[in-house]
Amino acid sequence: MAYAYQKEDTQSGLFFSQAERFGNDVFMRAKLNNGEPCDEWVDITWKEAANEAKLMGAGLIEMGIQKKDCIGIFAHNRPRWIITDQAIQGAGGVAVPIYPTSTDKQLIFILNDCRAKAIITGDRALAEQALRVKPEVSSLQFVACMTSGQGLSDEHLISYDQLIQKGKQSQDSQNQLEHRKKDLALEDYALIIYTSGTTGNPKGVVLNQSNLKAQTDVLMSTPILQKIMERGIRLESLCFLPLCHIMGRTNDYHLQMAIGNKIAFAESIQKVQDNLLEIKPQVLFSVPRLYEKIYEAVKLNGETLTGRKKKVFDWAMKAGDVASDYLIEGKPMPPPVSIKFALSNLLVYDKIRKIVGFDRLVVAGSGGGALPGEITKFFRSMNITITEGYGLTETTSAVSSNAPVFVEPLPDKWIYRKAMDWLVDVQFLLQGNGICPFKSLKGALKATVVSKTILPKFIIKPGFVGRPCKDTEIKIAQDGEILVKGPQVFWQGNGYFNQKGKTDEVFTPDGFFMTGDVGEFDSNGFLKITDRKKELIVTSGGKNIAPHPIEMALVMDMFIDYACVIGEGKNYITALIVPQFELLEEVAREKNITHKSHEDLIQHPEIIKFFEEKVNEVNQGLARYEQIKKFRLISHPFSEETGELTPTLKMKRRVITEKYSGEIQALYA
Repeated sequence: MAYAYQKEDTQSGLFFSQAERFGNDVFMRAKLNNGEPCDEWVDITWKEAANEAKLMGAGLIEMGIQKKDCIGIFAHNRPRWIITDQAIQGAGGVAVPIYPTSTDKQLIFILNDCRAKAIITGDRALAEQALRVKPEVSSLQFVACMTSGQGLSDEHLISYDQLIQKGKQSQDSQNQLEHRKKDLALEDYALIIYTSGTTGNPKGVVLNQSNLKAQTDVLMSTPILQKIMERGIRLESLCFLPLCHIMGRTNDYHLQMAIGNKIAFAESIQKVQDNLLEIKPQVLFSVPRLYEKIYEAVKLNGETLTGRKKKVFDWAMKAGDVASDYLIEGKPMPPPVSIKFALSNLLVYDKIRKIVGFDRLVVAGSGGGALPGEITKFFRSMNITITEGYGLTETTSAVSSNAPVFVEPLPDKWIYRKAMDWLVDVQFLLQGNGICPFKSLKGALKATVVSKTILPKFIIKPGFVGRPCKDTEIKIAQDGEILVKGPQVFWQGNGYFNQKGKTDEVFTPDGFFMTGDVGEFDSNGFLKITDRKKELIVTSGGKNIAPHPIEMALVMDMFIDYACVIGEGKNYITALIVPQFELLEEVAREKNITHKSHEDLIQHPEIIKFFEEKVNEVNQGLARYEQIKKFRLISHPFSEETGELTPTLKMKRRVITEKYSGEIQALYA
């Protein structure tokens, strides 16, 4: 049976096909009413979303938008972000998603580089910013706002409702929209995503409809997703990754649309924990930091327990750790291990899931950075498999995936076919509805059969980003760089917008995309990312050092938020360390350390000694030339607002080394 995502060549075709199929079912929900924040969740059906997208698309045509015109989407995540994107695609335009945290300078650069004809903003503040920079962008004809735009007066500003109304009043524009939708082809530009730019100006990555279709097919190709499609199971996700980032777009938007899932939009990154408890999502994609924070909180809570509760907690952690080793390695659990695994979930892990809002979670993904293996194991103990993948904007997200796939085909026997159905029953129908599978004899029996037959066929390796995706070829160059070829990789003919020279630089003569990442395969064909090629540190002694694994080892400590390893051209390695100040304040209280500020706190001898012990512990696992000889505690957290992090929370090393040049110089004085 062919599904809509397989039959439709474009994301526009997929959206309208699914809307026709699911009609009055809820497609999206958010705490927004007519674009304005409110206290209640407001639902939007597939039919409503499709109607708004059609009228908005017609409104864009009425405003003079032609095929292939670029239109910026400058907004935080919300249902109207997706509706706007579909309206742009339907009108034959090219969407240019822009981070809503962009500065005026960044916004001007992007709009000028793509020669944007319009920009659609999320709220009044962003509309005001767009109007402010409009005189610097000669191609910009108008600014639209996803809210009413009340309080703003400008001849070039149009509200969401006004744009819809323009489309509604023009039958000719509606007819044009239908023609343009039908004319969309695989080779047509779908969007231009500007890379976050850890160095210099961002580059516009051109992705066409073919790239998006291939990526959706990649994401949908796992055995479990194929099974839930076969059984018509639809789920609810919580969306908080930026939709203007390729991972957020493909996973929180395209994948959910292909399945027919319901998308709930988190209010903000700060309110994700509250929204998790309200929505209790069945699907969640995140950067590693969210999972790390939950892991740290559970560990910290465990340390505060005493007596019987402490014994039960520690026993469950150990039982889960042992069981997760079997699950990860694809080995059948011996009966005693299975029993302990079931009991640990009943007594402890089920409660943890409920506390963090993960009691219905069945599909979890992590990307944008490596997830420490210890955290992968911890969530596997909770019967939650966090899948990792690897990809870039230029590869339309994933080229490899650690999603549960069969390393070898299942035997064609009744018990294996039945076990696959029972896996879906246990994972999606029981746990997906907040019911611990081990609470009933029937659920426990199904889980046992699944653990004996199906789970040993799955291999998920913590610390690895999986095997190459469907129709994707990955090889390692002589210098260790990861090279990729596949239908989801941006076309060399399109490449970076307006930058053919830079496009040619990232392709090998035989057509492989040069990722700039360094990696290696293990004997089972699983890929491991070891570092960024450009971020490798070369010391004055000629030693090549990968900073990322050292930084990962440091931030695995719950008292360390971020760590930036330094040493390029130097004769030893140092580090800038940002403490987890909420936890460090607790330490200060316990040690009766008085202080007036974070700056005072990090200069206290006992606090410095506290972190020396942690650095020394990491050093024990490093080669002598990799060891951190000195470090400096930083009093202010790294953030996107202060410039040290990209919107996906990756460190901007150039910014950090420039901003803290004085501290770095002192480390080498």
